[in-house]
Amino acid sequence: MSSTVSRATSLRASGATTVRWREAPLVLACAIVAYSALALGYIDSTPIWQNPDEPAHYNYIEQVADTGTLPVLQQGDWNTALLDRLKNGRLQPTDSVASIRYEGWQPPLYYVLAAPLFRLSEREPVEQQVNTLRLFGAALGALTLIAGYLVAREVLAPSLAAAVPVAMVGVPMFSAVSSSISADALGNLFAAVLVLVLLRTLALPRVDARRASALGALVALGVLAKLALAIFVPIGLAVVMYRATRKLRCALAFVGVGTAVGTPWMIHQVTSYGLTDPLATARHAIVTDQPRFPGLTPEYVSSFLTISFHSFWAQFGWMGIVAPDRLYWAWGALCVLAVLGLLLHLRSPRWQPRWLLLGATIIGAWLAYLGYNVTFQQPQGRYLFTALAPLAVFLVVGWAAWVPPRLRGPVSLALSFALVALNAYALLRVLGPGFLGVTSS
Repeated sequence: MSSTVSRATSLRASGATTVRWREAPLVLACAIVAYSALALGYIDSTPIWQNPDEPAHYNYIEQVADTGTLPVLQQGDWNTALLDRLKNGRLQPTDSVASIRYEGWQPPLYYVLAAPLFRLSEREPVEQQVNTLRLFGAALGALTLIAGYLVAREVLAPSLAAAVPVAMVGVPMFSAVSSSISADALGNLFAAVLVLVLLRTLALPRVDARRASALGALVALGVLAKLALAIFVPIGLAVVMYRATRKLRCALAFVGVGTAVGTPWMIHQVTSYGLTDPLATARHAIVTDQPRFPGLTPEYVSSFLTISFHSFWAQFGWMGIVAPDRLYWAWGALCVLAVLGLLLHLRSPRWQPRWLLLGATIIGAWLAYLGYNVTFQQPQGRYLFTALAPLAVFLVVGWAAWVPPRLRGPVSLALSFALVALNAYALLRVLGPGFLGVTSS
């Protein structure tokens, strides 16, 4: 990462002769077209309810749309036998997914935004309703690509920045998760937007109370989209304190407005689960039958890291469809190439704030991921997509570090589009065959 810091100016300037400023949006458009085709493929190829937690998210949306109220997690919302039959594609005619409601503790913003779409398609067959909601997630994913590109433009030259959204499209699980019914799609969008806004805030000469208040509100909305975005509370506060001239006033504005935005949901949580369990952690442990953290052993660490890597790139369905080893080796090789490209150019101790921000986002996402897995055994790499834009930036920069400046744009784009090709292969040759014979309706 120090290479990125020490040579930020050259990285911003390199490659301008290969991809000019006005051409970079064309590459972004190509990335969005490729993503849209892949997203439609994932929607069409994935049977109903065969995305992680999809029926639970659907039922949350249905309650908000039909009653205008938020669900409350209660006994019976998790049915292990029913979930096993659903995951295996062996639902019985008498089975109903209406009782699968274990996501009722989640922050409400995604479900509130999706509720009008549910009402518009309420008279359609359930398959059409599901596809409509999946398309909503896919649209949020496309917006995330745009935000990712704008994040990259804050720190990279146009030629390198153009490769960042392409690299994001190259992550199969990003396409798959965005094309499902899940709050993750909105959370990932908010995460990328927050990184962008914080980068631009760092570029300001100073931050006043009004700007701090707006940042606090935006961070709070992010948390209301996905609780994992709470990592941006300390990151956002640090940015405010770094640029504010009246630090105490701006810090109070950031925290106060953010708290005000989140208070209505927190009141619901406290009245539903009690003052000592506002995030429904204790209720969740009682209601659900999820595996718990078994303790730290070498075997567990090895399994955790392997599954995390696999499920970051491609582990479809309810984690049951795994890609061939050769694909993971290919993705791993590209990651190692990027990491070594960063490490081989550690020349300057100078750390620029914008790169620290990107690094802090990645570290924060990892800490949140590890913290969740200390309680529940959930090694799902998709939870790290809250840092996907910064990860893609570092991936592209690491590749670019290996070649002369005039080749950085073409090489980064070529490797990014190679990832997109691997995504298409995973869709056609891994996910599609993996769901053969699966029926969940």
